[in-house]
Amino acid sequence: MFRHLFCLIVLIAVQTNKAAEIRIDPDIFGFQSAIYETNFVFPGTMWCGAGHVAESYEDLGSEWETDMCCREHDHCTDLIPAGETKHGLTNDCFYARLSCECDEKFRLCLKNANTDISHTVGMTYFDTIGTKCYRKDYPVVGCQMYGGMFMPICLEYEFDKKSKQIYQWFDVKGYSE
Repeated sequence: MFRHLFCLIVLIAVQTNKAAEIRIDPDIFGFQSAIYETNFVFPGTMWCGAGHVAESYEDLGSEWETDMCCREHDHCTDLIPAGETKHGLTNDCFYARLSCECDEKFRLCLKNANTDISHTVGMTYFDTIGTKCYRKDYPVVGCQMYGGMFMPICLEYEFDKKSKQIYQWFDVKGYSE
């Protein structure tokens, strides 16, 4: 339990520093590496966390509703792995970023599972980590409305609809949106 709480606090701290535009190496103490090396997985699940501990695709934990959502999210094929470039977008995070379609399916699946652990996973991924997704849309020229629980995220974008659509990063919706 302490390890899970510690990892969550580390993720919040890293994102808080990023949001404040403080330019430090977020892995200066090896926290991000440690999270991924420990295969941090939420209690009762085998697929929800950094990696998975499932021995096969059919392997699910006691929180199977939540686990099914995480398993589907983990198997999304429309993603950009850490450090790689696709559609002209470079993922500079230490984790893969997914298409907005995959992330939205994940958010709705967790909400429909409607368990304590599904809500915890949802709030951690969508509200705490502050990740982004990508999709092809008209170029973003600004944000018309901000929201967010722990850091500002754009809820409503302003687009240049006279230009052609391009792939670009978008803030993921908050879990409760």
